[in-house]
This record gives sequence, structure tokens and C-alpha cells, in this order.
Amino acid sequence: MNRKAESSSKKTKTKVPPAYRNSPAPTESWQGPVERLAWGGKGVGRAADGRLLLLEAPLALFPGEVVEATVIWKARHGEGRVTRWITRDPRRTVAACPVAGSCGGCDLWEAGRHAPDLKRQMVADLLRRQLGEGVAWDWRPAPEEARRHRIQLHWDGTELGYFRRHSHTLVPVAACPAAAEPLSLAIPRLKEALIGRVLTTRPGRWELSTGTPAGTILATDERGRSWCLEPDGWHRSEEPLRHQLRGIALRHEPGAFFQVSPPWAAEAFGGLLEAWGVKGRTLYDLYGGVGLFSALLGKQFDRRVLVESGEAAVAWARRNLESLGLPSDCLVGDVAAWVPEGLGHSEDVILLDPPRAGLEPELSGRLCTAGAGTLVLVGCDGAAFCRDVKRLGEAWDLEKVAVLDLFPLTSHVECVALMTKRP
Repeated sequence: MNRKAESSSKKTKTKVPPAYRNSPAPTESWQGPVERLAWGGKGVGRAADGRLLLLEAPLALFPGEVVEATVIWKARHGEGRVTRWITRDPRRTVAACPVAGSCGGCDLWEAGRHAPDLKRQMVADLLRRQLGEGVAWDWRPAPEEARRHRIQLHWDGTELGYFRRHSHTLVPVAACPAAAEPLSLAIPRLKEALIGRVLTTRPGRWELSTGTPAGTILATDERGRSWCLEPDGWHRSEEPLRHQLRGIALRHEPGAFFQVSPPWAAEAFGGLLEAWGVKGRTLYDLYGGVGLFSALLGKQFDRRVLVESGEAAVAWARRNLESLGLPSDCLVGDVAAWVPEGLGHSEDVILLDPPRAGLEPELSGRLCTAGAGTLVLVGCDGAAFCRDVKRLGEAWDLEKVAVLDLFPLTSHVECVALMTKRP
């Protein structure tokens, strides 16, 4: 059977599965090949009439595989979930995680050592379509040893685990191969303490985290209370997490936002900013968190102005930068409201690491009036990143783009752009 015929051979109506019960659109069964990979790990297929179909699967998709999927067709495209592989790519491997097919945390386990290449294909498709064929970019895959230094687990009163994909039901876990080994080994210890009522037993989210190098384990509940894992069990703790990264020391409170894999993130960002020669008089470190970028850039600037909305994060940023001997003004504020027209001078650098949604339109507009000569934009959502690069393009020239695989075993990446102010 040829591929076009195969694509349209199974379009019979099927019973609506639980995941679609609230959808007004009927579902259909579809068979066909995965043409390519798009942003977010989606596989791209085609309907018989040429409409685009975006497919998702829990264990990675390879271009060329033929799959069966449950599909909802919309006005211009379809969205589907793969239910069966008809032909599998020979590079596909057995997942090293026993709950890979149901857990919502990772989605590239069966790609094995080819996962970085699949992610590169997803990024290439996005950048080509959003920024154009002529934009060169640097791909930095994660090292094999990169693991998560913080994981979020859920306790329902009986079981401890991750949420099932597309659901708030629990997948119980006793270990997590995506996490640093000390974190993975602490999961059963946390469950024992919850069952034994050593810790609060109310259902909710728990974060297990460790510093750098991985060692001390802290468990933090939804109320921000932390316990440290000692040989004899969990003990209440007020201690921060400590990281040694590229020769710098950083501290922050448990449960606060920080890089998922700090050793690799610091190496990737630090090496990139060094290679790009980012330096100047004043660094405007916007959405600066606890000071990671200000610390990594160290003596490359005479002065730093860090702006972050979280009071606790700013307090730690102030302590971190003071301990490193880096003169800084660390301010609590909403970045979009704080940035004025004409920010900075030609020798200054603006560095932004905004939330996943990216820059607000008004902020992008004010940045286009900035007096600073260089801008570094960081984005953890590729689509929002490309949108912001295009908005800033009214006044800034795109010089370099790099994509860092800071989230191994998932389809997520971190994008970084170096831009210079147009005269």
C-alpha cells in the first residue's frame, strides 16, 4: 500500500476516549507516516486532503515511522495522539524507565542516544519557519551525565509519584532515572516518612532538590517548609541549597526557581557568554533570579543592576553577589513596569531571562528605544523566543543564536540570542 492510500485507509469514527470527553469535536482514527518533527516534539503527518496533522507520542517519534493515532480535526489542521506504531525506526530502543509510557515527565526515552538529534531536528524546523533559512545557529546537546537536581512529586495520601500524561492521576514511582542518583534514592525514603506520618500527610506537591555537587537532599512541601534527609531520617531544616558552579558559589532557598540541571546549565551558559565576548560597563540582569547570570559574567562588567519580582530571590541575589565581590543593585520589581525608555548606554548590556510566556509587547517596544548597545535574550519556549526576536528586530540586529539542551529526555530546550542595537 502506498503512503497516501495508507494515510486515508482508516478514517472511521471511534468512541471518544476519556482525554477528549469535554471536546465538542468528534475523534477519528488515522494511519500514516511521520513526515518530519516539529517544535515541541510533535510529529507532522498529512490528511488525504493535504491538511496538516500534529501528532504526539509518549516515547518519541522518528521521521518515517508509520503510526496509528486518535485525531481531532479542526478547521485547518488536526491534532492526534499516537496509539500504535505500525512500523518502527530501527534506532528506537527500550526505555530505561519502567513508567516511561505513562509518566508525564519525559517524552524521549525510546530515542535513546539519538534523542539529541531528534531535538535538533525540532529546533531546526522551528527556527527555519520563524526566523528564516539564513539564520545560522549553534546547537549544544546535553552531556550524557546531565541529570535533574530537582523533581516535583505528588502525594495523594497513599502513593507518591508523578502525574500521568494528560491527567492528574498518579503514576507511583520508587525511583527516577532522569534525576541525580541521590534524589532518586530519596524517593522511597520520602514515601516511608509520609506513610509513617513523620512528615505532614496531607495530599499535595513535594519537591526533592539537591545542590551542586549532588549530595544533601531537601524535601519541600507546598507551604515552603523543608526537611533535610539525614542517615536517621528527615529533620526540619532552614538551610539553603548550595551550588559550586564554574568556580562560583550560589545559594537559594529550597523550592525556589533555579536551573533543573545546574552543573550543565552553568557550563552551557557560561561557555556561551564567554565565547560571545559578552562584556561592558553595566549589566542589566532582568528577570535575574538569584543572580546566576550576573555571577557567571563576573568581572566582565563594572556594575550590575538586577531586577526580579520575587523578594526572596532578590534577597539571595544580593547575598550571592556581595559574597562574590560583585557591586550590584538588586531590585524587587516587575520588569515590564521597571524598564524605562532609553535604558542604558552604548557600552551596556541588557540580559533578559523572562518566564515561559516571553516578553510582554509593551516591554519589547520600550526595549527598542534602549540606549544599550547589546542585548542577550534567553527563552525556554522556542515559539515565544522567536516571536520576541522578531519584535525586537525593529531596532536590534540578530547576530547569533544558540540552542542549549538543558532539559534532557524532554522536548524542551533553552534558546539564546545575541543582538546589537541598530544605529
